[in-house]
This record gives sequence, structure tokens and C-alpha cells, in this order.
Amino acid sequence: MHIYVNNKLAALKKGTSFEYVSENRMFSGSDGYTLTITFPLKGCPENIAIFGHINRADVVAQKVIFDCEIRDRGFYKFGSITITEISETEVKTQFLEGRSEQNFDKTFDKVYINELDLGEPPTTSKSSITPSRAWYPETYGCKYVALPWVNDYSGNIQNKAEHIVDDVVNNRSHFEWSNETTGLSWQPYLLHITRKICEAVGYTADFSKWEEVEEYKYLLICNTLPHAWYMPGFANALPHWTVEEYFEKLELFLGGEFDFDHRGKRISFAFTQATLASKSAVCLENVVEEHSTEVKVDEDRCEYLEAKNLVYKDCDHEMWKFYSCDWFIKGWQNRVVRYNSMTELLNANRWLATWSGSSQRNNNRDKILYAADCDAYFIVWPISRKIVKYDFTFRRLIFEYKCRLQPINLFGGRIVNDDEEADQVEIEFVPAWIDDTEDKYGRVLFLSFSAYDDNSSSTGEDESQYPFAKTITLSSLEAGEKEKKAEYYDRIYVGWYDGANHFIGNHLPYPNVEDIAIADDWSNFAYVHFSMRINDRKLRRGQIIHNIEPKMKTTFKFLADNIPDVRSVFLIRGKRYICEKITATFTENGMSQLLKGVFYPIVED
Repeated sequence: MHIYVNNKLAALKKGTSFEYVSENRMFSGSDGYTLTITFPLKGCPENIAIFGHINRADVVAQKVIFDCEIRDRGFYKFGSITITEISETEVKTQFLEGRSEQNFDKTFDKVYINELDLGEPPTTSKSSITPSRAWYPETYGCKYVALPWVNDYSGNIQNKAEHIVDDVVNNRSHFEWSNETTGLSWQPYLLHITRKICEAVGYTADFSKWEEVEEYKYLLICNTLPHAWYMPGFANALPHWTVEEYFEKLELFLGGEFDFDHRGKRISFAFTQATLASKSAVCLENVVEEHSTEVKVDEDRCEYLEAKNLVYKDCDHEMWKFYSCDWFIKGWQNRVVRYNSMTELLNANRWLATWSGSSQRNNNRDKILYAADCDAYFIVWPISRKIVKYDFTFRRLIFEYKCRLQPINLFGGRIVNDDEEADQVEIEFVPAWIDDTEDKYGRVLFLSFSAYDDNSSSTGEDESQYPFAKTITLSSLEAGEKEKKAEYYDRIYVGWYDGANHFIGNHLPYPNVEDIAIADDWSNFAYVHFSMRINDRKLRRGQIIHNIEPKMKTTFKFLADNIPDVRSVFLIRGKRYICEKITATFTENGMSQLLKGVFYPIVED
């Protein structure tokens, strides 16, 4: 076995041994690392040339990191070696590889995305661009659009436009900016902002795997601020997350993995499902020992990501109670009317699109409707009404209600374990608030943002409805020195917008969050190309890749010439397993053939 440190062959201590642990990042977020490797210093010129100049203060501060290669026959790993302890006689180190090395690196732990220069929109002047061009993603190469949105505090529609009919006979029309629109505010695409973050920290990006899946190209960050504030920089509307936090949270949302090459200053991305699907199964034949342990809740519980409940982080906007309501679906099953298909559901209930208060054809308006083919629940939601007549017999007004067929719990959690104490992981890229305005404008994106300085003193005005808009410099000074600066948004609101709005008519465009678009008169429906659901296991975002028995941990000792890929599916004694980690022992003579692995059985259908 040979170990190279900064391209120099290091001398190993006689009789040395260490353990190399290869971990499955789906459990721990780490890859490979070693326990302590000790190198002699006294009387060893080779190692003194490598380590002898180290300043002891640097070692205490954990700032000493070297490039390192471990080579042994079929085993090769390249990563970093960090100093854990040093004396005149020897130096103790730990080797880190892949995600383990990435986790140790602190390059981005103090760099915040809302303090980076992530660019600005091409224009904020409404006279510089027409609505149709501002709403078309390809106008600026899928970087940003200026969709209409409602400021929840004021109730005003930003980027508002009016529908102008040019030719009634030939059904030709266009949109013009409203007189109420003084300037434009823009929403950037998620892929564009992620690239800009890489660029801002001096790294190149390889997001080819992301771009290959076309639906992900049109994921839109809905966070934006009013034009009147004149804070057009995209970073101003982002949460106060570090670069490291941003990519960790984005991995959960996309179901993928970002790998950082800090030497080459490069960030790459791959979808986890595709990565695992490309790995061949490993058959362990030379098993010499087996030991099973039942994992208790109060002991060392299984950390496998796919065994945890995945949920969107709760939001305080008006639609969230409809977006995520597992409790309601479970508790109201006795009021569910079930249909085999969405078409069948619409045909049976289309009359409820415009329901008269005097009509009693059926009472499904008070029920939960379910369509099996799209695995979705719906409620009948009255959104507006008009007087149709006066009932002299009962001396009351009769109204006609316009109703929306509203999907509910589309963004409920991916529940793997119904145990109340089960672990759960929160996604902080959350579905945006899409809601009704008046009939003229239809459904629109709504946004609710906080004042920049949450702890600033009151201006004496009612700021609960109309927060006092301050500049970032003023707010930061008033807030004083803080460990964490304030922000307008504490999460990222996301929608899907490819420029096509189903059944739009004369309504304003909006990003889709629901994967089912239903015509206003309930006459038709369409599936939106992308789904943000995580509670539909048939889809990429909700699909459990490998369902395991998290309480049945088994340790196998086996003979092998090399360390198998821990992310593969393992075939052991006729059963399939997922591996948590494999430990190998190394001496100066190389790797021992006796390896130890921790495994969990896959639940077979």
C-alpha cells in the first residue's frame, strides 16, 4: 500500500493499521473516510518534508489540509488528509473522500446567497417590453419572466395587464400593461439562479443532467419584490441561506445530488434515482459471519433518507391549508365520493361549476371528490356569486355561485412511517400561493413578504397590513450587528411555468403548482407537464427508490478483494439488501480481505 500526500510518497509507521469506512450517503450524507492514520516524523526525512513545517496553531484551528491518494492493488481513493494531532515524533491524520471531504470544507459556510450579486432583470420599464414578451420564457433564454402577482399586504396586482380584443370575429386579442403598472418586477428561473450562485462564488457548473429532464428547466422561483421598492436584484428576494444550505435544501427538492470539486472549482449535479438505477447489483458469496439486531426507537435509529417522511415546510399563506392537509383526508374518508377517472368525476359534477342556491340535484358540493386515475382529492369551492332572482315565497335572494374544483392535499407529505415519532425531513422549496382574483383576471400568483428588519421599532403606522418599506442599508443599520441578518422571504416559493397557460382565455398568466389544470366551466382538464407532488409514489418526486426494513439491521462479515460500491443493491443469501457502510482494515501490507458491512433488507412487493 502507498499513500501520497501532496504528490509525495509518505512513509508509514511500522506496524501501522487503520480502518477505511465507505458510507452510503443516503444514510449519513458522507462517502469515504478513514479513522486515524499515523505517520512517523522523528528520524523520517520523507514525512518531515511533508509535515515538518506545520505551524502548531494552524493544527489547533484545523486549517491544515493536504491532497492525498491511497493506492493498494485494486483500491484507489483520492481526497484530502487533515491533521488531527501533531508532535515532534508523529502526526495523526484523517483521510476524507467525496462527500465526506465536501462536508469538511467550510468554503461556503459564511457566504449567503442574498448577499451575492446574482444579477438583475433586463429592464423594469413597462415601455421597453410588451406583456407577451415579458411572459414568454424564451425571450431571455429561460432566465426570468415578469408574471403578474398580487402583493398580499396591499391587494394590488403587480405587473398588471389588460386584455384588449382586436377582432371578435377572428378571435384575435392581445394584452397591454395596465395604467396601474408603473414598472415591472421579475421572477427568475431556478436553474438560472443556481448557475448565477455558482458564478458568483467563482465556480463553473455542470448541470447537464438537470437540463436533460426538460420539465425541470421551467421551475420558476416566484420570490420577487414590488417595483416601487426599486430593489430589482434577484438576491434581495432570496432567503438568508448560506451557499452550502442552498444546495443542501435544493437537493431535497430536486431529488438529486450536488458534488463540489473545490480544487477544480466545479459543481456538478445528478438525479439520485438515475444514479442508483445505473449501478449493477452486487452478489456477496463469501459471507463468513452474520449478526442481526432489532433497532429500537430510542437507540441508534436508521438514518436512511428513503425511510423518513418527506414533507414540505409549512407555509402561512391562505392556500396552504388546502395544499397540505393529511389530517383532513384521513379524518373525512366517510365523505369521499370516488370515481375511476377524472373524466368521470367532471361528467358527474359539471353542473356545480355554476351552482344555484336553489338547486338540489345532489349534495356532492359538500363532499370530497376523488379521481383514481390521477390519485387526487377535490372540493367544490365557491369563488364568486351573483343575484339571479328574489324568492318571494321564502323572502330571500337566490344567488348563482361560480365554483372552482379545487385539488386538496396535493402537497401532503410522502409518508413512509405513520408512527407519530417517525423522523421527517422538510423541503424548504415550497409550492407558491396561486389564488383567485376577480373574474376578470382569474387566478394569479400571490406573495406575502415580511419587513426586512423583523426587530426594528415601529414607525407608528399600521404595518401589519402595509409594512414600511425600507432600504437594505437603513434596515441593516437599525437592526444592529446580528448573527443572522433579516430577510424578506425565509423560504423559496416555486412554480412551474413554460409559457403555456391552460384554459387561460382573457385571464392573466400564472405559474402552475397543481399538476391538474381544470377549465373554468369544468368542461375539460389537462395534466401539467411537471408535478411538485411528493405523495404520489408513481412519480419521480414521490417515488421511494428502495423501501427497507429500518428496524432490521444486519451485520455481515465477508471476504472480498476490493470494497464493493455501497450504493448498489446487494444480493446476500437469496435476499436483497441496502448497505449503510462497509469497513475495511489496512496495514502497511495493504487491505485485509475480511470486510464488515451494515445492511438493511429491502421490503419485497
